[in-house]
Amino acid sequence: MKKLTHRAWLKAASAVSAVAIMAGCGGSVASSAASTTASSASAATGETTAAKDYSDISANFDITKYATAADNGVELPALEGPLKLNISIIDYNQSSENTKVQKLWEACMEHYLGCELDITWKRTPLQDYQANELVVLQSGDVPDIATLNKGSAVNEYGEDGTVLNLANYMDQLYYYKQFMQETNGGEKFAMNEDGSMYYFMDGFYNPDDIQGAQSFTSFAYRFDLLKEAGLTPATTLDEFTELCKNLKAKIDDGSLDIQYPIINSTKDYSLYRGFVGVFHTWDCVYYNEGSWRFGPIEDNFREMLKYLKTLYDAGYVDPEFATADTTAGQTKATTGVGAICPNLWSGSAAAWNTAATDKTVQWGLSYLPKNETYGTPWKWGSKQAGKSLSSYLKGIYIGGATEHPEYAVAMVDYQYSDEMIELTNWGVEGEEYTTANDENTFVDSITSTENPALTVADLGIISSGVCGSGIPCSPYDFNSMLSVSSLPEPWWNATDGYYEGKYWVESDRLGGEDSVAPYDRPPVMYLTAEESTQKAQLDYGGACESRVKQLAVEFITGQRDINDDGAWADYIKDIKSQTDEDFDTIIATLNENTVK
Repeated sequence: MKKLTHRAWLKAASAVSAVAIMAGCGGSVASSAASTTASSASAATGETTAAKDYSDISANFDITKYATAADNGVELPALEGPLKLNISIIDYNQSSENTKVQKLWEACMEHYLGCELDITWKRTPLQDYQANELVVLQSGDVPDIATLNKGSAVNEYGEDGTVLNLANYMDQLYYYKQFMQETNGGEKFAMNEDGSMYYFMDGFYNPDDIQGAQSFTSFAYRFDLLKEAGLTPATTLDEFTELCKNLKAKIDDGSLDIQYPIINSTKDYSLYRGFVGVFHTWDCVYYNEGSWRFGPIEDNFREMLKYLKTLYDAGYVDPEFATADTTAGQTKATTGVGAICPNLWSGSAAAWNTAATDKTVQWGLSYLPKNETYGTPWKWGSKQAGKSLSSYLKGIYIGGATEHPEYAVAMVDYQYSDEMIELTNWGVEGEEYTTANDENTFVDSITSTENPALTVADLGIISSGVCGSGIPCSPYDFNSMLSVSSLPEPWWNATDGYYEGKYWVESDRLGGEDSVAPYDRPPVMYLTAEESTQKAQLDYGGACESRVKQLAVEFITGQRDINDDGAWADYIKDIKSQTDEDFDTIIATLNENTVK
């Protein structure tokens, strides 16, 4: 992570600002770990309290390096006694309770807000939290602050006052505004059309602008088999076809001990999802060239199905590509059923290599093959550069009836600061990480462990991916995540040959700027709750996309003739019939409500 730009002046301002903030808040104010006898007077209560000592938590933690609300010109009303809050959060695989980072998070929050905290934490496992989240909102009896996993569904509870309208507290927002401004679409992305804003969106910090992708960015190949046969992964679609042909010939003459060239990883993601980016389309509703459209009824999608049918007809594809679940997919990958998997999540290749009883099995990755008609294949889930927000489900809301809304807003806002992102993602400098050339690196005692992600999870570091200190969802630092949560996998490209690389980094490096798909950078769109419900029928998992999955298999296997224009017209009619309202009207509504 780049060094904090405001840290130097915070040191100089800390002595003055600590006194200033106390005048408005009262209670104890955290001071340096080395200062155990200093005291501070509260204008609100007239009490004097000793500054806190954090040496039992961290030898290097220095609270004077951290900001206060007063430093930022954020004014908070006078407060009698401690700030009492009920906070409901998700407990992930590993609880953050009593971890080092959680304790330091609370220390920093006391320092920033200028008051003592009295928080009642309600921790709930992820699955249970998701199941009951809307029930809590519907009851109206919501906590002061809560993790959100339902995204914009919370808006209707803001309209009736159950959830706080953050737009009314813009003076308490200092750090979140930067995330709003830097996100694709700007501040409007985080706001509703009327300017209201009912939750803090999930934040992401990408200091090195690595626009890598999550998955569906590469094909997996059995590297061991390709090496043995003197073959390499494909860089173009024509090469891919030729590779499948060569593999099939070796299967037929008995020189290659597998059943089919191509397998699928799971029935949950159709085989064609690995190819949509190659043909510059998508498998549900998406934005492209200035308008919203439904990918599966585009000509590009039809071309892709025609291509997949040629692979199927040639005997290159496992006949169970549409019915084998994830478990079966792993079995096929680890027992020699196939040599290529075009549709998989990042991490799958490494998991298959670990699971294979035959340790000569080596699955590896290569970037999507290029279709010369369309150019660089699009990858799915490209991260934005710098600081950004995501509207995808996760975030934080504040209860409309909270007694101290200014404090609650300022508390969550502070999680978006550089220094709190660094603390929650890296820990304490000199203990969990070191800094050189403005870059952070975890210390050897972490990176040398068998599982660095679990090692930092024990400390409450959120980049572990399994522990969420503070109030989830606080922003992730991409570099920290890459350090401990992204394991190297085998890769190949025509320039470097075979090597080890990390999915996010390689998908950015090999794909380049042209690989960023338009569906990853859509403009802002304002929809009513009813319009959002209609759009959901066109989204992934909606009625239309679910029907596409069924009918596409029939085209690939020849039950329907993909080359018959009449059959294709019937297919489009069938897909459009799945919506409650007129399909074309829904698309028109999306375009009418998009900020140009």
